[in-house]
Amino acid sequence: MSGSVDGDARCGRRRRGEPGELRPSDMLVAFLWAGIAFLLAAAAMGLLNALVGIERGRWLAVHMALVGGASQLVLGASQFFAGSFLATGPPPRSLIRAQLALWNGGTLALAWGVGTGTEPLTVAGAAGLLAGLGSYAAGLGCLRRESLQRRLWALRWYVTAACFLAVGIVAGALLATQSAWPHGDLLSAHLALNVGGWLGCAIVGTLHTFYPSLTRTQLAFPRLQPATYGAWIAGVGAIAAGYALAVPPLARAGWVGVLVGASLLAANVAASARSGWPPPLPAQLVGAAQGCLIAGLLVAMVGVTSTDGALVSDPERTATAVLLLAGWVGLTVLGSLAHLLAVVRHVRTLPRPSPPRSLAVDPYLTPLALLGVIGLAAAQFPGLGALAGPGGPTLLVVYSVMGARVVALAGTALHAAPLRI
Repeated sequence: MSGSVDGDARCGRRRRGEPGELRPSDMLVAFLWAGIAFLLAAAAMGLLNALVGIERGRWLAVHMALVGGASQLVLGASQFFAGSFLATGPPPRSLIRAQLALWNGGTLALAWGVGTGTEPLTVAGAAGLLAGLGSYAAGLGCLRRESLQRRLWALRWYVTAACFLAVGIVAGALLATQSAWPHGDLLSAHLALNVGGWLGCAIVGTLHTFYPSLTRTQLAFPRLQPATYGAWIAGVGAIAAGYALAVPPLARAGWVGVLVGASLLAANVAASARSGWPPPLPAQLVGAAQGCLIAGLLVAMVGVTSTDGALVSDPERTATAVLLLAGWVGLTVLGSLAHLLAVVRHVRTLPRPSPPRSLAVDPYLTPLALLGVIGLAAAQFPGLGALAGPGGPTLLVVYSVMGARVVALAGTALHAAPLRI
């Protein structure tokens, strides 16, 4: 017990059970609501850009969705899960406030700076994100020091993800300020670090414990996790370095490594889904998302091997983007939000929890989502363009239904008890 008390003192947080102590659900709801707000703003920006066209409108929509939206879900959920795995409370309130302020401020400043071509604001936004990432790392350090346990896998994925993102932010700042980079393709390296390194490590690492909890099972092959970790981080690192330094064989080897890591994860996900059959809707969406990951990587591999260099060219490039962003990241975020917010709502409404409600359309949402993603991806290839017609609206319906559910759950969780941040 003394180790936990000493950790509390070093991190400057109240002891567990003290009045005014930050509750894990408060921390999670704050990050989830901030992320949802950015996701809604991204959807509005994407719609506005499609209707009237906005300079850098597509970039702004993607920036708000991935940096402001999905990344804040990672910040909140990873600290929530790590605290649960390590049997400790959340980081101190001051660190959580710093993370929220720096990350949201940096995201907005970067969007405004890039959108208006204001270089000092762009640099300030990138610096804010780096500072927010530093406070996140400090929060993870507090969790490690406060815990009497040493379950390293609870933190290893998240620390690695943060390291990838730190390099990705610097690369993004160089791109945004149009700094010279004569060594290779910095944009592709930036995307590999941010999507594969930051979001990828967070998703793949979390699913080793989160997906079994979704299906109420246990991880079938725990010994695969070290191999998954090694293959994934080596693959992402090789892709980023291969593109940044113009070494095509290294980038190709990286794609193979990431595919191996994704396949090992898929083995555990499939085993959990089979043991917990039929899985609930959130588990269905998250499981389907990992199928989109495998499909996207296979399409990328085809694109890489069909060119002289290591770049994925069209139509494989656009199809890969659809499968990885709309399929893998998008469906993982939707399924995870639906589950997490239902749990938080239950915790925050005790002793008067409201029972979970299902809709008549629930059994059809996951198949429709897969059909929509596959249709949009296939439409990028010659002769299959007609598939974009049904694919786009189908996916939009799924996103709209799940988005409305997520917003409703978030509203209930927020109003169920005072939010003390």
